[in-house]
Amino acid sequence: MADKQKKNKKSNEKTTTPAKAGAKKKAGKATRPAKGSTSAAIIATARATAFNDEAPPTAFAHFRPLAEQVPTADLAVFTGQPLLLRANILAALAAVEPHLEAAVNALREPRLDEVFELPSLIMALEFAVGRVPVARLSAGEIESMLAEGAPWRELMLTFLEVAAHPLINLLPRERVAAVRAGKGKLDQARDFVAIPGLLAEFSAELDGKHPFPADKIDLLATLGGTLVKYVRPGNAIAEVAKRSKESILRDQLASMVVARYDQLQVLAAVALGRRKADELLPALRASVGFSRPSDVTSVVDATDGSAAPPAAAEPAPANGAAAIAPAPATPNG
Repeated sequence: MADKQKKNKKSNEKTTTPAKAGAKKKAGKATRPAKGSTSAAIIATARATAFNDEAPPTAFAHFRPLAEQVPTADLAVFTGQPLLLRANILAALAAVEPHLEAAVNALREPRLDEVFELPSLIMALEFAVGRVPVARLSAGEIESMLAEGAPWRELMLTFLEVAAHPLINLLPRERVAAVRAGKGKLDQARDFVAIPGLLAEFSAELDGKHPFPADKIDLLATLGGTLVKYVRPGNAIAEVAKRSKESILRDQLASMVVARYDQLQVLAAVALGRRKADELLPALRASVGFSRPSDVTSVVDATDGSAAPPAAAEPAPANGAAAIAPAPATPNG
């Protein structure tokens, strides 16, 4: 009986050992691209192992521990629209898909799983944005929103000035001049609202005559509607506001999105060359909505550009720019 059990054990070892060896061999190959069908297998394995649940709460729960490890020093403020980023990311993934095997063959250890997780990661960011209290915008967020709308404000306002010229006379010149008049951040925020209003009011006269996409007009109106609530007149007293734990986590997730999109751009550049990759992939950073990097704990609200009296904890700068008060990072909770 004992001899029979020994024979069965040896038999099992003979049948399972090669399988285990093959599994180890296959696992080893999965981290290193090879020619032909092996690259397709690496891609398939990475796709299968990547987290792909796009339900926002589930995605947030999955990526939160990773996001909390992102350093908060010089962490930029995210003020963009995650669903807009998602559209760009899906377009980029579709554009790179036919060239993935070439990239895998050229790279030693392509980080495909992280790239394939981008759609889920962006939904985690969408959920995180919804968790951020909206009682007040930080100075960095206000600056970022003003910077995002400024080019469209200038383009649309210049067009309206041409359309209002007496030789063209599509709308009253004085109405456009009233928008152009004034200066400062509060006036600029009001312009963000007024310009889409003029385009809507005179839509019949301007139909088919301007090149501005509807989503950019809506974006300018949305930015303006938000900013006029938070940008104070220049002589208002500045209050010190702290970035919340929720906003820090949002910004950490956004940083992960940018880092992983950079990996996707590397794959495209390796497969196609930098110039073709830049032409093929949508520019994510242009639409991400980041302010300049800042300390994550303490910032002062923006004014409209005039000098403001000092706050109790931090003096407001004379030119109305955002003031950043150094302090240690606030831990997430």
